[in-house]
Amino acid sequence: MFHKILILLCITTVFLGCSTSSFKRSADEESYGAISEKTDFVPGMTSQVLLDEIGELNLEVFELNNLTFDFLDNEAESEIGASILTLTDALDIAFQRSKDYQTQKELLYLEALALTFDRYRYTPVFSAAGSSDYQWDNRDQFVQDMQDLTGMQNLETVESTFSNTSLGARYILKSGGAIALNLTNNFTRFLSGDINEFGTNALIGSFTQPLIRGFGVDIETEALMQAERDLLYRLRDFTRFRKSFAVRVASNYYSVLLNRETARNNFAGLNATNLSLEREQAFQVEGLTTLLEVGRLEQSSLQADLRWSSSITRYKRSLDNFKILLGLTAEDNIILDDNEMNLITETGMDSPDISLEQATEMAIQTRLDLYNSLDRVQDSARKIEVAANALNPTVNISLVASVPDAKNGNIGELDFENALYSAGLDFDLPLDTMLERNNYRRALIDYESSSRDYLLSLDGVKLEVLDTWRRMNEARKSYDISVTSVEINERRVEEAQLRAELGLGDIQDTVDSQNDLTAARTELVSSIVEHNIAKLEFWRDVGLLYVDDTGQWEEGIDEPN
Repeated sequence: MFHKILILLCITTVFLGCSTSSFKRSADEESYGAISEKTDFVPGMTSQVLLDEIGELNLEVFELNNLTFDFLDNEAESEIGASILTLTDALDIAFQRSKDYQTQKELLYLEALALTFDRYRYTPVFSAAGSSDYQWDNRDQFVQDMQDLTGMQNLETVESTFSNTSLGARYILKSGGAIALNLTNNFTRFLSGDINEFGTNALIGSFTQPLIRGFGVDIETEALMQAERDLLYRLRDFTRFRKSFAVRVASNYYSVLLNRETARNNFAGLNATNLSLEREQAFQVEGLTTLLEVGRLEQSSLQADLRWSSSITRYKRSLDNFKILLGLTAEDNIILDDNEMNLITETGMDSPDISLEQATEMAIQTRLDLYNSLDRVQDSARKIEVAANALNPTVNISLVASVPDAKNGNIGELDFENALYSAGLDFDLPLDTMLERNNYRRALIDYESSSRDYLLSLDGVKLEVLDTWRRMNEARKSYDISVTSVEINERRVEEAQLRAELGLGDIQDTVDSQNDLTAARTELVSSIVEHNIAKLEFWRDVGLLYVDDTGQWEEGIDEPN
């Protein structure tokens, strides 16, 4: 008997071990299925949300840098052999490897996983249970006494097993009721002497239905309804995140290039200042200028050198942070493609062909986060009805049918002719409603709060569109000013150098014109970057930036196919 029990335990253990992978597979199928069902309701939503394990990335497949950039000083050698990433490459890597992106996919999956359980509650649920006890009395004191009294040496002891089995099914109705069916079988088998079997069986079916409190599809399925809507909200949030994340990667990409360009400009400014310093030092030797004038230029050279070193540090720090944003490691050696700066310069400073009023109205119609705020107002309104229903008395009707054992010694045979039926009415008067009262009042307040949140979100959307619109205008004006400023300061530097070569120059003019030229060139590049970033954020805030699975975007009025 023992070996049979051990075999049963081994089989059960093997079954559980083998089924682990099937549990994961079934959870994935249902969760991804739930996501797929709602994808069409969210414009711009992707189907690529699989929680795949991130593999190794071979950066050597990209073009490698073999140039040395003098403007990076001691950091120049670190970029030899670095992989050159275009913006397209960076977006693709980020959408595959970014930890932030993976976290958002996991949150979406977990929301869908939670929904599968809420759906499961309204499907037939089956259960099976059993137990078995094995008993014997080979050391029973009574047996020993009987042997001493009667002199019988081969008195047999009794061995027996006691077993219970139960099979059940339960189905929760969306009206608030429940149907249950249970089949039980209890029997005892004696193993000594003649083999006899004693069994008791019963089939019990029941139906319960609330009549007041908890009655109705809207009340009973509120949790399921909220779970369905929560997944929809998460899908919208994920889609909104994809747009914001693509803009974030692009913004950081251009910011790194801007820092690199700033280091290049500061290096050029330092070299120009040092040339002027060498000339003035030669004049000082000839007695054509004073030591005071030379010292002023030396101080300017030191300040330019400091600005150059600081700009290199900012560039390398921003590049390291960009690696982490992409999901790379700090040790990965990459640089960004300088040609990307030329590309956005060639696109010009044109703003989107849409008025501010049209953009604001479009944002109100398309912003997914605004839809979430509006739908949450509806959620809070439903919860008022649920809370009000909980204040009602409990009145439940129940019907029970019980079929007993046939008592003919055949295991599992039932006596339907002697089935018992009963009907009942349970009620509970709401004498203690403190909790329900507080929940109802809380639901009313939540509704008012969610309504205000929606209005606040509506104003926030309008302000976001207005802010990016202003930033584009500011960047465009800054660009125009910087272009003129570069031209003016180039003439100033040229004139200052010419006058200095003739011995007629003023050191302060030389210093000021060179510093102003360096600053103007940096500001020119900065305005181009800022305008491009502001334009991306504008399309994002209007709701008309569409991002594919590799992070590439399309912008404009028409949604891509």
